[in-house]
Amino acid sequence: MPTPSSEVQSPQSEARVKEWIARSDQPRRSVFGNYHLAGDEPDPTQRESAPRPSAQVAAENTGPLQGAIDAAIARSFLYSFLANAFRYPAADNWTTLTVPVCQNAFHSAIETLAADAPALRERGRRLTARFTADQFEAFESAYLAAFGHAARGSCPLNELEYGDLKADPLFQPHRLADLAAFYRAFGLDLSPEADERQDHICLELEFLCVLTAKEAYALEHQLDAEDLAVCRAAQKQFLREHLGRWAPAFARRLADCVGDGPLGALADFLRAFLEAECARFHLAPGSEDLLLRPVDEAAESLCSTCGLLALPPGASAPAAVA
Repeated sequence: MPTPSSEVQSPQSEARVKEWIARSDQPRRSVFGNYHLAGDEPDPTQRESAPRPSAQVAAENTGPLQGAIDAAIARSFLYSFLANAFRYPAADNWTTLTVPVCQNAFHSAIETLAADAPALRERGRRLTARFTADQFEAFESAYLAAFGHAARGSCPLNELEYGDLKADPLFQPHRLADLAAFYRAFGLDLSPEADERQDHICLELEFLCVLTAKEAYALEHQLDAEDLAVCRAAQKQFLREHLGRWAPAFARRLADCVGDGPLGALADFLRAFLEAECARFHLAPGSEDLLLRPVDEAAESLCSTCGLLALPPGASAPAAVA
C-alpha cells in the first residue's frame, strides 16, 4: 500500500501518475504494493517530485483550474492516508503516519477542501491530536479488539459483510468480480502476495486515491474532456455502489465499538470525509444503520479446526506443518 512517505512533502506533490486509463494492449500497472505491477516498464510511482513554482507562477495559478487540481490532489492524499491508517498495525507505518511532515500535509489537504467540507477541520484536528508516537499501543489494542482474531470481528473491514440480510450468498462473488473489473479498467491487478480481498476497505480507499490522482493529472495536463469525465464518473459510481454504500455503516459501528482514542478518531474522520465525498457528487451516503450479513454457521464450522478462525480478516492462511 502507499504510504505518505518522506518523499511526499505536501498534497501538491502527491501521486502524479503517468498513465490514464489502461488500454487492452498495455501491461497492467499499479502504484500500490497490494497490486501486481506487470511488465518491464518503470513503476510510475518512481518519479521526481514536481519542482516548486516561483512566487510569480504560483500567483498566476490561483484560478478555477488550479483550484480543481489542488482539490483532486488533496483528496488523493487523504484517501492514501486513510488506506494506510486502516492497515494492520505496524510500528513503522505508525511512525510514517505520525511524523510532522505527514501530519502537516494532512492538515494542508483538509484546508484545501475546507470551503466545501468545513467539518473536516475539527475531525482532522481531533485525529492528529490522537495520532502521536506514544499512542501506537493504544491504537493496536483497539484495532485488535474491534477487528478481532476471528474470521469476523465486531466491525468487519470487508464490504461483503454489510448489506441486505436476505441477499443471495451467490451474489457475493459477483460483487467481488465488479470490484476487480473496476480495478482492471484502470490498470490495477491484485498482487498474488496481497492478503486482502478486493472488498477490503484499504483496497477500496487505495483505488479512489488512484482515481483522484488521475483526475489531477488530467486537469494539470489538460487531457481530453472525455478522459476527465471517465475518471469522475468512475469515482461517482464507485462511491455509489461500493465505498460510499457500506463504509458509513462501518465507520459508525467502529466509532461506537472503540469510543474515544486514536481508532475512534480515525472512524469519525472517515465518516466525515465520505460524507464530503458523496456530497461532491450529489450522492446520499449509505445508511449508517446498514446491518451485517448473517454468519454462515455451516461454513464457520468447517473451519473450526483448520486454524482459519484464528486469523484476522484478510490474513493469509498459515503454512501447513509437516
